[in-house]
Amino acid sequence: MTTEIVFPGIEEYLAPYYGYFRRSESRELAECYITGLLMDGERKSVEPMSEKVNASERGMQRLLSTAKWDDQLVAAQFRRTMLDATSDPQGLLVIDDTGFPKKGYDSVCVARQHCGASGKTDNCQIGVSMTYVGQDIAWPYVMELFVPESWDQDNNECAAKRKKAHVPESVRHKSKWRIALDFVDLARKDNVPHRAILADGWYGNIPEFRQELELRNESYMLGVYSNTQVFLQEPVFEIAPVKEHKRGRPRIRPKVISTNPEPIKLSALGASIADDAWQRLELRLNSKDKPLAAEAVSMRVWPAIGWKQGDHHEQVWLLIERRPLRGGGHELRYFFSNMPQHLVTIDLARLYHERYWIEHGYQQLKEELGLDHHEGRSWNGWHRHVLLTTLAYGYLTLLRLQQKKQLSATARRNWIQKRSTLESAALF
Repeated sequence: MTTEIVFPGIEEYLAPYYGYFRRSESRELAECYITGLLMDGERKSVEPMSEKVNASERGMQRLLSTAKWDDQLVAAQFRRTMLDATSDPQGLLVIDDTGFPKKGYDSVCVARQHCGASGKTDNCQIGVSMTYVGQDIAWPYVMELFVPESWDQDNNECAAKRKKAHVPESVRHKSKWRIALDFVDLARKDNVPHRAILADGWYGNIPEFRQELELRNESYMLGVYSNTQVFLQEPVFEIAPVKEHKRGRPRIRPKVISTNPEPIKLSALGASIADDAWQRLELRLNSKDKPLAAEAVSMRVWPAIGWKQGDHHEQVWLLIERRPLRGGGHELRYFFSNMPQHLVTIDLARLYHERYWIEHGYQQLKEELGLDHHEGRSWNGWHRHVLLTTLAYGYLTLLRLQQKKQLSATARRNWIQKRSTLESAALF
């Protein structure tokens, strides 16, 4: 069942996890599974991997489904290991979700829903995730399978498919933003150093999500949609007087007759900005060591979501970014942030652009490590495959970090040696 390990330090890397496996067979299978994920190959499902690492296909399937090992403790150990190497007071927590397209309907939590992988409503699973970015290193902190409402119905059909996919009774439908809050709470419990939460427009347009982050004293930079309305000055609402009704329920929320000023859509606000108002910003160097530039403006606004019901939101930063399109014209993107008022536009723009790490992470997890190659259909199998893929990603990340430190140390030694040689030559 064993295979020659061709990855340097893999045994030392996995050693802290061995105690969470009850049997030596499971430990060996886990090492084979991770090795299979790291090896070259177009498909990283159990059958082709078991052949490459010379392991039992049935044993590797059992590792994902019924083998006795504590995946929760393995995940906690992974977080500790990675934080020891990448912990950063200026770290970031990046929230996102990714789709796993499926052809059939038997895989756990498959439903017709928006799939980022295909860019449309599709038959897929959705994984909600949070990535940690620290010391220019990014790694998946946690990922959980989203349970659609169709998988949490009180009927025989739903009960049958939950039983077939071995979904625990305690697992119920929860909004993605509430799952994301659970992730933030987990990071806070783990005392993860970070300066802000980043997420895209699906999360930024949910007032409750922003409010819950505020209650936790968390700074955020969140994307928002172009049809979102804002006030450019703090609004004053005119509330309709409450009438006495002899019948029916009394009004619970106030009815707003008018507001001063009127709200404006972000799309209209972005289109009204003069060309000379845009600031050209150099954010960072790209992979070819060329500056990545963007045009942006920032201003203070009040979100107007739910204003007709009298909802009054906190003042936030609005960042608008402009990108040229190949066919001409520009694309505008919008972001809300509760970062301190003294920040300048380039600080806000650089902060959100740290989110690019997660795109690179998903690309490597899926294209190189087979995150989306899992063919099992059970709840346990999906989460264990994701965890083992995460461990493989952690191994590669720490290996690159070690190589980076070695190169840096070598460069420093060479610089010191060169300087000493020049100083010696100067004496003569």
